[in-house]
Amino acid sequence: MAKMELEGHQQAADELWDGYRCLNGLTDGWALFLGSLEHVQATHAARFSLEDRQALQAIRAAANTAVYRRWPGGLAP
Repeated sequence: MAKMELEGHQQAADELWDGYRCLNGLTDGWALFLGSLEHVQATHAARFSLEDRQALQAIRAAANTAVYRRWPGGLAP
């Protein structure tokens, strides 16, 4: 996000910072961050470098895993 700010993508960085601030160790915080990542990916990523798009995708995939992780047997304890 700091790199985005330095490269002039302030609006995208602000949205990601807003989502990042929601991380609280619970699934709902990850879901809010994931929403921010998906929105930035859909609306701003076309202007990012390939390296930045790949980094954004990797972070989005990790957030997606945190939100939709599966428990063995399909049920949470």
